[in-house]
Amino acid sequence: MRTKSKPTLYINPGLAGLVLAVALALDAALSLGGMVPAKAALFPNASALFSTLIPKLLHTGAVVAFVSGVILAVVLILLPMRRAYRAREARLVRDRKRLEERSKALQQQAASDGLLGIANRREFERVLDLEWRRAARERQPLSLVLIDIDCFKVFNDTYGHLEGDACLCQVASVLREAAARPGDLVARYGGEEMVILMPRTDLDGASRMAQRVHEMLAEHALPFPASPVTERVTVSIGVSALLPKRHIDAHTLVRQADEGLYAAKENGRNQTVAVPRLRLIASGQTSSLQRASGA
Repeated sequence: MRTKSKPTLYINPGLAGLVLAVALALDAALSLGGMVPAKAALFPNASALFSTLIPKLLHTGAVVAFVSGVILAVVLILLPMRRAYRAREARLVRDRKRLEERSKALQQQAASDGLLGIANRREFERVLDLEWRRAARERQPLSLVLIDIDCFKVFNDTYGHLEGDACLCQVASVLREAAARPGDLVARYGGEEMVILMPRTDLDGASRMAQRVHEMLAEHALPFPASPVTERVTVSIGVSALLPKRHIDAHTLVRQADEGLYAAKENGRNQTVAVPRLRLIASGQTSSLQRASGA
């Protein structure tokens, strides 16, 4: 009689290991939690090991988690903030530079004559006061060349105001070319009158500048057939030079150059007259510097 063989129990090695690991973990957890006395643990040695190891692991994990969190915060928060700050800073620098350039352009526009591209009357007054005080402090001479286009009203009446404006621009260009030193200022004084302010320049130097203006205008030979002087554009020039004093008005230099300009026109135009001496009235009293003829 045949008997049935009993089925053999097959245990998967991997499953056995998993069960063992779970048992160890459960036993350690219960021991740590105080739910099972250490002596009653199924695996006392494992329980003791886990009792000492797990807190260390937890402490180490907390430290690693903290450090990882800091690194994560730096990577995800601080670095983008730093990049955004740098981008904002660069944008602010560009905006500041743009504003400075715009401000400088506005200042230049406010200080220059819109038609001629040279300094206007207000800028001339500002620089005159500045250079006067500087020359008085440094005991250096200050010179002024006052230029007037001869018979300019005849030019306008004959050729029109547009041609008159073109003539003014050409004369201004000649003056800029003649006054090549960085410290010299070419400005429109009013109408067809222009000036060259020359720091650290005596009367001889200013007279040479005036002669240079005459020569350069002759080279350009700007046509003016209707001129009663000659058939080209000419100028009359008054030149003055002073050693400034703080108690003397800076416009004395202008008045003195204007005397020379008036004399140049009276003498037939297209020439320069330098006024070497000073006629000064200060506070209603005649100054001891009155040495001009007729004073």
